[in-house]
Amino acid sequence: MALLLVVGRILGPEGVGAMALAQAVLMGASLMARGGMDNALMRFVGQDHGSMHVFLYLRWAMLQGLAIGLVVAALLVGLRGWVEGLFSSAGLADMLLGFALAVPASVFAFLLAGFFKGVRMPATASMMENGSVSLFTAVFLLIWFSLAGELDYAAIGWAYFVAATLVAGQGAVQLGLWRRPKLVNGVAEGPAVSRGQFHITSRAFFASTFANFMQSVLAVMIAGWLLTDAGLGLFKSAQQIGMLIAFVLVVINAIFPPRFAALYHQGKHSELNRLARQGALLGIIIAMPLLLICLIFPGWVLHWFGEDFTQAAALLRVIALAQLVNVASGSVGFLLNMTGHEKLMRNIALICNALGLLGFWVLIPPFGPMGAALALAFVLVCQNLVALVFVWRILGIWTLPCPNVLAMLGMRTLAKD
Repeated sequence: MALLLVVGRILGPEGVGAMALAQAVLMGASLMARGGMDNALMRFVGQDHGSMHVFLYLRWAMLQGLAIGLVVAALLVGLRGWVEGLFSSAGLADMLLGFALAVPASVFAFLLAGFFKGVRMPATASMMENGSVSLFTAVFLLIWFSLAGELDYAAIGWAYFVAATLVAGQGAVQLGLWRRPKLVNGVAEGPAVSRGQFHITSRAFFASTFANFMQSVLAVMIAGWLLTDAGLGLFKSAQQIGMLIAFVLVVINAIFPPRFAALYHQGKHSELNRLARQGALLGIIIAMPLLLICLIFPGWVLHWFGEDFTQAAALLRVIALAQLVNVASGSVGFLLNMTGHEKLMRNIALICNALGLLGFWVLIPPFGPMGAALALAFVLVCQNLVALVFVWRILGIWTLPCPNVLAMLGMRTLAKD
């Protein structure tokens, strides 16, 4: 959010739109290189984080992820001019150079984040993910602007590269500090997951991650293709503010999923039910103030990015309401993923996001940025509600803070008491 504020204030909606495309390319490259291994790390490490096998899982993930990341980074450096022409975004190639070089650092940081979530270090895991990189990039850009008096697209790319490298380095230091006492005192308990099983699970997670790729990367690219940079900037600003409403899910999903895996593995279903419901209720309580502000005063919120961004007030209201459903549903996706139903969650996510992408193609031409907001809202609501139905049907867990509508309609759960 800080990065969008800085770029929006200095370069306006056009700069935000161009940066959104560069970030989408980076995120897509990083997701492809990780191949779902960050989520596999969170699951298998979280099941028995005291075992010495956790370092073997991390090694498998790093070797494959970094090798792919380096190849993808080289390809992006060579193809950045073609990408600029594809989206008709002048100057995008200059920005993409720094973002392309940041791909290996991004892969490294996200794999560490999955590992740290598994070993119950959610704060450190959160530092490894995008928020801290964007914050450091914003600080670097402010320093650059104060010294040079201007800001160009190339500076944004290089600032992002430096920030991503620093965050990855900080993660390596944290891993070293955590590893030494565990190597001395750790005791391997139980059989290690085979490498084949690890990668099979990673691929299943990757399919679910690919659904996120469709939502956060392909959707932005389609919007960038059909909208001007300014139109994309308006949509992106509303989307990012809407994500603040659901930011509590980032925190919850850094803490709760490894516990979901452990409780399910131990057969403690009543405790799993209670933990899931508590997480959903906590999310609603924390998100509600910002949700009300976005619904009642959207223009005031968007004005912080600059006067031109107030045009996105209606977009923000639509996305805010969709994020309410997202938060109220709780961690339904992780409940399925962490309890051995990742293939089901993969299919839910792929189908809902495929429909959402179709919505971008259909709704943007007649409605412009509002069409993009409506398509995004559809994906958020559809995916969470469908997952909610299956969480009740399979696990017997109802996370919404209201009477169980599905039970009232006669849908029975398959879960054993």
